[in-house]
Amino acid sequence: NVALTAPYMHDGSIATLSDVLDHYAKGGRAKSFRTDPLLIGFTLSDQERADVIAFLQSLTDQEFITNPKYKNPWPTEPVQPAVP
Repeated sequence: NVALTAPYMHDGSIATLSDVLDHYAKGGRAKSFRTDPLLIGFTLSDQERADVIAFLQSLTDQEFITNPKYKNPWPTEPVQPAVP
């Protein structure tokens, strides 16, 4: 369900899947001694970018996210007290 879990990264600093691809395509953020040397960046065509995003979106489990057994147990609207 990665398409439903924005914002991304450990600190929520990336808003969209497209922005995540941009981040990794650039080779990550500023380089430091902590940067993994395997993080080197890459190039994607527009079609490849669309394909990766479509693949990630296809991993969403529609049955799970629409199953009432797994709905949010906390109402988003304040519950009004019953009138006696």
